Amino acid sequence: MKELEFNIDLTTGELYRFSMRHTYCSVSGAVGVLISLGSWVICATRYQTLDRTAFIALIIIGCLFTIVQPVMLYQKAWKQKKQNEAINAVLHYCISEDGIIVSQGQQEAKVHWYEIRKTVKTKSALYLYMSQVRAFIFPKEQLADCYDEVCALVEERRAAYKDYEPTQEEQIDDTKHGE
Repeated sequence: MKELEFNIDLTTGELYRFSMRHTYCSVSGAVGVLISLGSWVICATRYQTLDRTAFIALIIIGCLFTIVQPVMLYQKAWKQKKQNEAINAVLHYCISEDGIIVSQGQQEAKVHWYEIRKTVKTKSALYLYMSQVRAFIFPKEQLADCYDEVCALVEERRAAYKDYEPTQEEQIDDTKHGE
């Protein structure tokens, strides 16, 4: 059985990249950017016909999704890193054919492969989503030599569990064992 172990110590920048990707790769993020760009286009093409209030309002709308929101996402990542003990400490991961075990100090949690809903591979990280907003973040820089191995194992296991639905007995058994 193949098994990979590594530690991840997330930085503010890695959390920020995840937040930016998560926010702007969604429909609402794309719509926000289009609204901002549209506001700026209107300002640029109609600045002589707009009254001062409309012009300022369009500039503010234009800045909301392209300047204000990214700054707010960075502040959120910075606060999260500073205040959240779970993110602040090093996380130890053990990826095997059975699933992913993540531990921190005395705490440990296991995620089965069928619980991974989506995987996203970017140039700087691998994201494994358990829900729409909860994901494991595996930065490429921190995985160094084993990044390609981790990606290959994740792809292999995700393919094996693509159409898998756990039985009621498996779910009950997992809750009894605290997994």
